[in-house]
Amino acid sequence: MKNYLVAGLVEDYRVKINLFALSPNGAVGVFKQKYPEAKDIYVIQNLFKPKS
Repeated sequence: MKNYLVAGLVEDYRVKINLFALSPNGAVGVFKQKYPEAKDIYVIQNLFKPKS
């Protein structure tokens, strides 16, 4: 499982939460379950994070 940062628009507020999931699609699915009225949902990739 990986940690994904998922963002979505909930009642005119941008909500960003960290979720553990097997895939980005799974993380978006969990976000939709938590916030069913959310729009514009996407995963933020951390491209510049150093590998440790």
